[in-house]
Amino acid sequence: MLPQSTEYTKFILPSKLDWEISSFHPFHIFLVSLPLKKLRLMILSKVSRAEVMNHVSNYLLEAMPEFLKPINENWQPADFLPDSSKDSFFADVKQLQERAKDLSYDLMAVLIGDTITEEALPTYESWLFALDYADRSEDSGWIKWVRGWSAEENRHGDLLNKYLYLSGRVDMAKMETSTQFLIADGFDI
Repeated sequence: MLPQSTEYTKFILPSKLDWEISSFHPFHIFLVSLPLKKLRLMILSKVSRAEVMNHVSNYLLEAMPEFLKPINENWQPADFLPDSSKDSFFADVKQLQERAKDLSYDLMAVLIGDTITEEALPTYESWLFALDYADRSEDSGWIKWVRGWSAEENRHGDLLNKYLYLSGRVDMAKMETSTQFLIADGFDI
């Protein structure tokens, strides 16, 4: 069981990084985060899980604007795919299929694996929301980060899925079945 609190010693390294450190032992586990030009090193054997989750939540509130763009400034899957509202849609799909027919088997396998992984996003989000000691209040950094990250990541799966579908090179029913199995089976970290 982890202790509930710890004392830190602060010191400045020549590189001007601010470090927080408690006693060192070669077998301790470390949590390292890089908040806005500051490196924090916490030795987990001296810090409770609740303290770590609180630290992460506070850090995420501070760092979120650096790592997550506002939704209206992000690229969207439709930016990279044929526009179905245009008269050129079918010609554009045919052009996409012509380019995709020369992609190697290995590259297609990677795209399929990436798509299945990206589309399992609900599983990862559920796991992140279930972590012990996470503050689940609406305004916590943890909840805001998980939701913002999930929304951002969702675009990747959408783009990959639509691209593979339009390419005509993938048995989509088998891929979708694999995705559904992955989500239904869950995972254990």
